[in-house]
Amino acid sequence: MTSPEAHPDKFYVIVRSNMPPGLQMAQATHAAIQFGQEWPDLLAPWYTDSNFLVIVGAPDEDALMQMADYANELGIRYSIVEEPDLHDSVTAIALQPGEVARMLCACSPLALREAEEPEIEYATP
Repeated sequence: MTSPEAHPDKFYVIVRSNMPPGLQMAQATHAAIQFGQEWPDLLAPWYTDSNFLVIVGAPDEDALMQMADYANELGIRYSIVEEPDLHDSVTAIALQPGEVARMLCACSPLALREAEEPEIEYATP
């Protein structure tokens, strides 16, 4: 049997893949930082014991919100990023590190694996 130390918890961030690559990374970073601010007691053990970060993609805002709904149903904490420059649309979520987050993200592709520059409509000031 493998010890838990051999497979430390990973911190999962899910970002919309229908955004340009630079925007995906910015939004994923916002989600990770926001999670650390909202749930410092949950992120501290990950930072100390693991520090493995996985960023996966969701095809669009609806799929991202479905992942947030699943996280809520499974009882794991998460943070949602809403971007003002994109009409307050949901762009990324960060999930509480752990096995449940790993299972939730198991079928999601890694972010930017096949990055393209999609068209996106920005909000006008």
